[in-house]
Amino acid sequence: MTRIVHRADGCYGCKTCQLVCSLHHTGCFWPERSSIQVFRNPQTGVVRWSIDETCDRCGREEPPLCVKYCSYQALHKVTNPDQEERRRE
Repeated sequence: MTRIVHRADGCYGCKTCQLVCSLHHTGCFWPERSSIQVFRNPQTGVVRWSIDETCDRCGREEPPLCVKYCSYQALHKVTNPDQEERRRE
């Protein structure tokens, strides 16, 4: 199964992934309609990231738009758990 994996230590909470996801789903920038939600605590700088069940991995786009436009390369597409483990090492 293909998944989008988020590397927390590389994410700065810029929300580009959230915007391009909403563009894919709605044809316009509408963050509330994105499959991805990014929350950044302004006091601590901690970024929380989640992806919901509406994610379709951008259909025929390769790579998915969130992965393609992540300036910090904090998102990766993996097709099996072994690939995810190797990326963490």
